Amino acid sequence: MSGGENPGWAAELVAHHVADSPSTQWVRAPGRVNLIGEHTDYTEGYVLPVAIDLEIRGLVSARSDRKVNVVSLAVGKQESYRLGEEGKPSQGSWGNYLRGVTVALREAGFDLQNGFDLTLSSTLPVAAGLSSSAALEAVVALAALAVNGIRATPERLAPICRRAENEYVGVGCGVMDQMIVFGGRVGHAMMLDCRSLRASFVSIPNQLAIVVCETGAERALAMSAYNQRLAECARSLTVLGRGPNGVRSLRDASATLVESGREELGPVLYRRCRHIVIENERVLALMDALNADDRVAIGDLMARSHASLRDDYEVSSPELDAMVEAAAQCPGFVGGRLTGAGFGGCTVNFVERSKVEEFAAEVAIRYRNAMGMDAKVYVCEGADGAKSGDMD
Repeated sequence: MSGGENPGWAAELVAHHVADSPSTQWVRAPGRVNLIGEHTDYTEGYVLPVAIDLEIRGLVSARSDRKVNVVSLAVGKQESYRLGEEGKPSQGSWGNYLRGVTVALREAGFDLQNGFDLTLSSTLPVAAGLSSSAALEAVVALAALAVNGIRATPERLAPICRRAENEYVGVGCGVMDQMIVFGGRVGHAMMLDCRSLRASFVSIPNQLAIVVCETGAERALAMSAYNQRLAECARSLTVLGRGPNGVRSLRDASATLVESGREELGPVLYRRCRHIVIENERVLALMDALNADDRVAIGDLMARSHASLRDDYEVSSPELDAMVEAAAQCPGFVGGRLTGAGFGGCTVNFVERSKVEEFAAEVAIRYRNAMGMDAKVYVCEGADGAKSGDMD
C-alpha cells in the first residue's frame, strides 16, 4: 500500500475509532518469520527473515494536546498517557511497548508535539514467536510520527524501536525483528547483517509457499531462557576474546577458534558458540539455495538449523520437535524448523505451493495424534514493511 491509499480493512476500524480530530490516517505493520539465522542477531551475525501478511492495523488521529490513547480490539486492552509523562515501566504491562516507543522517539530527537488516538486490530497471533511486539512498536512509531507530520526511514526507526524494547520493556532482543518489520519487501526475504544493518534481498521461489505452524504451547520459558542465552554468549567472549586472535563478538569467531577454546569454554558454552558460528554459515548457504531454487539444499539447511537449536542451543521443545517431525511426513514438504526464540511458538516450513492445502490438513492431524493438541496453520506470503497513509 502506498500513501493516500485507503485499505479495505480500514472500514472495519472506523466504527470503533473514537477521535477528537476529523483527520484520520491508517498505519499497518507486518509480523515476521525467520527462515534461518536464529539467535544470531544479538551476536551481530546474519539472519534471513521475511515479513508476512499477518499484521497489526490501525487508524490514528491527531490530538491538539499531548495525550495518547491506544485501544487494541485484538487483545481487549486500552492505554492512556501523556507524551513526556510516560513514567517508569510497569512489570508485564502491554503499555510498556507503547510508552517505550514514544520515549525512544523523543530521546532520538523527534519533536512530538501532538498526541494521538490510535485504534488497533490484528490478524497476527500474539505470543506465537511471529514478532507481534515489533509490529506493535512499528505501528505506534508510525502513528506518532504521522500525526506530527514527520517521516523517517526504516533504518532510522528500527534501532529506535529496538532501544524501546531493550531499555523500557526490558527485553534484550537484537535488531532483526524491527528491521524486517519496517523494511520487508513483497515476495522476498531479507538477509540482514546485524552489525552494519546492511540488508540485501533474495526472492522466494514462486512455487514455494511459506507455511507457519503454531504449536499452541505456552512460551513460558522463552523470556528467561532468552536472557540466559544472552548471558552465555557474553561469558563465551571472556574466553574467545583473549589473546592476539581474540574476537569482540561471536560473529567474528571461527569454528577453529571455538574448537581451540573448547576445554576452557566447557560443554555448555562450547555448544552455544558452535551453534552461532555454524548458523551464520547456514544463513549465507540458504540464500544461495533460494537463488538456485535448490529444494534439497533448502531442506537440509533447515533441518540442520533445527537440530542445532535443539541440541546445541537447547531452545526447542517437545511440541516444536513434534511439529517439525509431523511436517516432514506431509505432502509437499521441502524444509522446516522452529522459528523465533523457541520454547513453544511456531515452526516455519517451505511447502510446494501446489500441495499447500494437503500439507495444512495433514500436518494438523499428525500433530494432534502426536501431542494431543490442536495446531494453527497459516499460509503466508512475503509482505511489505510497515507503512502509513492518508485516508481518502
